[in-house]
Amino acid sequence: MPHELSGGQQQRVALARALAPRPAVILLDEPFSNLDVELRASVRTEVRDILAEVNATAILVTHDQEEALSLADRVAVMWGGRIIQDAGPEELYHRPASKTIGSFVGDAQFIPGTASGRRVTCDLGELPTHGTASGTVDVMIRPESLRLTPPGEVDPANATILTRLFFGHDQVMKIRLDSGLVLKARLGTYGGIRPGDRVHVGMRGAVLTFPREEPT
Repeated sequence: MPHELSGGQQQRVALARALAPRPAVILLDEPFSNLDVELRASVRTEVRDILAEVNATAILVTHDQEEALSLADRVAVMWGGRIIQDAGPEELYHRPASKTIGSFVGDAQFIPGTASGRRVTCDLGELPTHGTASGTVDVMIRPESLRLTPPGEVDPANATILTRLFFGHDQVMKIRLDSGLVLKARLGTYGGIRPGDRVHVGMRGAVLTFPREEPT
């Protein structure tokens, strides 16, 4: 009976009913909001596979960023009632069009820097940049882009581990650079780094910069 169906089963039936007439476009409005975390992930994967199998075009409305990035071929970010960027998931995450979008999509940290051409100088040293810039800028740092290594002669210690949060599939370290700046770094499961350890902090790849927004 209908009332005996689980939340996941109800979602599958609703999707089947919506696809039965073979519509040109199907609208999914917060389709997984009433499911628990584990069930949401599995049903989300099934829905994507079904839509791909029947070659259906879908518009997904969601406030869950992980959901949007993992399901969509293109993501439109709405702000103040209008679309402010429309791009593929990877481009949206790695190349947000503005500091606002960078802050909104994923976990981003911004540190002050001075740019010249394709280089920027900041508390992490001199880094390569995507594109060119000049003058004072804000440098976007994703936690997973930070690289923590034991100090050595070539890369001396420049930070101290403050806290460690272990999540199983990854871990998040809060670090304080010798300059006093505090950042978050997302690492893999292993590494043996603990609070109180001295480490060298570097960057993987180039960084994105935005013109400095002066306070009003």
